[in-house]
Amino acid sequence: MLPTKHELSTLLAALYEAAGDSSLWPAFLRELGRMTQSSQSAILMHDLRHGEHGISLQWGTDASAARLYEEYFGARDLWLQKAAPFSHEGWLGTSEEVCSIEELRRSEFYNDYLRPNRIGTRALWGVLENSDSRIINVGLYRDVRRPFGRADLELLRFLSPHIIRAFRLHLQLSELKARAQNLQHAIDKVTTGIILLGKDARIIHINQTAAKLLAQNDGLRALHGYLQAEHNGEAEKLKHLISAAQATSMGLGFAAGGAVAISRRSGPALNVLITSVRNMTFASAIPVYAIAFVTDPSEKVRPVAEILPALFGLTPAETRVALLLCDGYTLPAISDLVGVSANTLKTQLASIYRKTGTSRQTQLVRLQLASTTPALGGM
Repeated sequence: MLPTKHELSTLLAALYEAAGDSSLWPAFLRELGRMTQSSQSAILMHDLRHGEHGISLQWGTDASAARLYEEYFGARDLWLQKAAPFSHEGWLGTSEEVCSIEELRRSEFYNDYLRPNRIGTRALWGVLENSDSRIINVGLYRDVRRPFGRADLELLRFLSPHIIRAFRLHLQLSELKARAQNLQHAIDKVTTGIILLGKDARIIHINQTAAKLLAQNDGLRALHGYLQAEHNGEAEKLKHLISAAQATSMGLGFAAGGAVAISRRSGPALNVLITSVRNMTFASAIPVYAIAFVTDPSEKVRPVAEILPALFGLTPAETRVALLLCDGYTLPAISDLVGVSANTLKTQLASIYRKTGTSRQTQLVRLQLASTTPALGGM
């Protein structure tokens, strides 16, 4: 028999809150354990291609036991070895269906892992994903004297579709967060100022170098969330370049961007290159429609090689081609250097143009030089 509607509602609320905030998963797993009178509950991930196993989220298991599972005992999980050949997404089963208590007690998995760490030897599982590359399952564990029964299976059967959806959402949000962190790390490493611009030209993110330049409030500034130039003529040109680059990114224009010199009261003018960008997001999937590269002629800058993949999604092969073009190599010479056919090189170049929002080699080279040279002419 299922718990009351109120209990189920509370449990589902905890589940979907955990989907958006990973710190809340233990609370959901604890409540699930309480409803099933379990001593432990967990979500386990098994990477079949690389032979890696881990307790992704858990309640009731010591952290050291979770590490042991990841480092050694996951590969010796007798339950997994027995269940993997016939289980499928949505499958529910108990430990008794997989192997007998007697067989389990003869295993290294039981004697050196389950028993010393006081992990229940009665288990109930629901498979959240089963593919060629990985298996993800939710598991409930309790004392050998108390096998799971029909009511427990009924509850897990009711919850399984919800857990599958919530955990997939959790994985997607975690991936987005990781991408944003990797992108932020990449652009913060370079000494060129980088400013990501979103809808209506609003500033989405500023790297450390750009933040220092804008903090000087000399010539170029961030005002009410927008990038602006102090002098009228430069301000109008900057606004026009950003608007044109945005239109191209949105499929509404053809301009590849351009450069403008922003004069300062002290020091040489800043060089600002505006470029469009396609299919790029930041943070919680916020679309990026233009990028401003800001260079200070008085400062040495770092080569752009590290940020081409991060900003524009170039593959390693495409990054190498782009850099060789910047170094002045012709397409036939690049074909010989990288060992690909002329047709393959043209395909790679077309992909590079599409990803960087450029349409000619000169535009592509200028985009890269925004991070490697102190002076930018007109585009």
